Amino acid sequence: MSKNPMFGTNLLAGKIPLTAKAKEFQDYVTDAMQRSSLFMDVMRKRGNEMVDMTKDNSSTVLNFKFEKLMDGSSFERPINYWLARMLPPEGVVTDNNKRPYVIQDPRAGQGPGIGGFKKDSEIGDALKNGHPVYFVGFNSTPVDGQTYEDIIKGQVKFYEKVAELHPNSPKMCAMGNCAAGYLTMFSAMQRPDIFGPIMIAGSPLSYWNGERGRYPMRYAGGMVGGSWVNSLLGDLGGGKFDGTYLVLNFDLLNPANFLWSKQYDLYANIDKESERYLQFEKWWGDFIQFNTPEIKWLVDKLFVGNELTTGKLTTEDGIKLDLRAITSPIITFVSDGDNISPPAQSAGWIADMYKDEQEIQARGKTIVYCLNHKVGHLAIFTATKVGKREDELFVENMDSIDILPPGLYELVVDTPEGEEISGKLRSHYEARTIEDIKALGYNNVEDDRAFATVAKASEALSYMYDKLVHPWFKIYDNPEVANRLKNFRPLRLSYTLFADSINPWMKFFEDAATKAEQKRIQLDESNPFLHMQQESSKFITQYLQNIANFRDSVREQIFFNIWSNPLVQKFWGTDTGAPRYTPSMTQFDRDELMKNYQAEIKRNLPVKNKVEALFRFIALIQAQRNQLQEFVIRILVHKARELEPKWSDRDFHEVIKAQAMVVRNDPDAALTALKEFTDKANHGAELSAAVHDVIDKIGGLPAEVTDIAQGIAAKLMAKMTNKN
Repeated sequence: MSKNPMFGTNLLAGKIPLTAKAKEFQDYVTDAMQRSSLFMDVMRKRGNEMVDMTKDNSSTVLNFKFEKLMDGSSFERPINYWLARMLPPEGVVTDNNKRPYVIQDPRAGQGPGIGGFKKDSEIGDALKNGHPVYFVGFNSTPVDGQTYEDIIKGQVKFYEKVAELHPNSPKMCAMGNCAAGYLTMFSAMQRPDIFGPIMIAGSPLSYWNGERGRYPMRYAGGMVGGSWVNSLLGDLGGGKFDGTYLVLNFDLLNPANFLWSKQYDLYANIDKESERYLQFEKWWGDFIQFNTPEIKWLVDKLFVGNELTTGKLTTEDGIKLDLRAITSPIITFVSDGDNISPPAQSAGWIADMYKDEQEIQARGKTIVYCLNHKVGHLAIFTATKVGKREDELFVENMDSIDILPPGLYELVVDTPEGEEISGKLRSHYEARTIEDIKALGYNNVEDDRAFATVAKASEALSYMYDKLVHPWFKIYDNPEVANRLKNFRPLRLSYTLFADSINPWMKFFEDAATKAEQKRIQLDESNPFLHMQQESSKFITQYLQNIANFRDSVREQIFFNIWSNPLVQKFWGTDTGAPRYTPSMTQFDRDELMKNYQAEIKRNLPVKNKVEALFRFIALIQAQRNQLQEFVIRILVHKARELEPKWSDRDFHEVIKAQAMVVRNDPDAALTALKEFTDKANHGAELSAAVHDVIDKIGGLPAEVTDIAQGIAAKLMAKMTNKN
């Protein structure tokens, strides 16, 4: 072989003959052409699905059959929401005496169904475990004149209907995803008596909180001067705010994925990923609309105004929306990888509402959070891995969460990720403090003051827009023109331009894809041209990511340069005083609350029956540890039912609550009272036998736990032995 004067004897740094390189290049080009045809055909199908979905006002991506029970359009104040009963798949039987589940999806740009568009999902896991399941969905266009307060007040009727259908079941578990999380909470604030455990997944409730250098979405309002922009976009839409604006905001958080990686990954894995890609895009491209007053209320009251965690948010007709009104256990699922609803916003509300964990206990509240360290926002309620782990875990654990003693806990998954699961997932609850919540991300006073300045400016600029600009749109209002212009928005066009019903040229790729599949070749993974392609993709991805990182850094710097400027704050009157009100800082009733709490502890100090004695014993063990296994609660309740078969779950919960508070307050006094009960009623031997039976059923306890249990049992028995 002659020596190439430029490359030497190793063409392309390889030792393969030129004819072999030519063959590899030919294979690569053939594969690339086939992939391109298949890729474009997937884009065609994606566009067709988007057109079909957006034509149907009531479309969903639910993977389960359902029947509608209530339609909000018939309410006195009509809304575009509806309630449906999910029908179990073949081979699955539901028990109407089990706890009903009500699952609600976000209306944050796309249509409903994300909570049940996979077999492994919130809906799928609840049905699989035999629970009756209900779904709160919505139509893609709002009812004319509908406001967000109409939705808040109207949705309560759905939950009342479910409670009416299951009068003899444990109280319903309500699950709200993303924006549906605070809607679910609003319903529970109004009718706390009908709710059981409430789970919110990836749902922001404390909108200003965050960490500098992370989660840039919280700066969006400040970069445009507040909510007046939403009014402008709504006016341009003829009174309708297009959900594509929200979706595009989410997409642009990660331009590397939006502009390149999502498409490249499909292209590179076209033989395996087509169906999964189309399944997700069917939902992602199912765009919806809001009435302009709806989106304005959300932005003014929540995202810019941050009024939800003040305890002072009130509707126009006087309904107070206070998170502290909820009496049910609350579970919040958060992730470090979520840049839309990060832990600082999805869990920070706990620190806003309560000064410390003692206050949570004194108010009789049970709050649980579960932290995933890597999944993104949508994966919190859609990913298969999450569906098999956290979502399944929540369904399995709801009964135990419902009877947890008041306090703040973290639910920790013990089953390693990827491990084959047979039976129940292993998990435990660890007692946490308000400082643990703040460690997830919590504003200092200076940052709060900057956001408070944005809120003040937004209020003034929005007022000016409504008075000076909005009337001109009313004069020249043309809904037909606005509706047609809607279809030319960039995000909608990115779908419709590939639909063959809109672009007939795309029909070509249907035949081309069929031919490509018939002659499909398998490219060798060692092909050097494939490696060049992969390296080029990595370079493009990293380049776009670097641009995004720079953009986010500049955005944060601009935000604080403007809104932390002393002159700007002085102009808007936010330079002095507390920048925001939070109940945790200014609770005037705390002294009275703690006084009543101590009085309740004193009333519950004496042990009055065998069930109280059993739970007192276990509480004494747990007082010396920082965690409680989930399955231990189930075993304890099962044993307690043997002692008192007529008691309800609520009866057991009250006993557990009472014993936990007594032991937390004074373990020594709690043990003395337990001794007095066993001596007086002569139940020491029976109690000891019950405890040992529980420990045997639990099995595999750490040595120190067994030692604690045996030590307490020995103390109880010692006095009896001496007496005899």
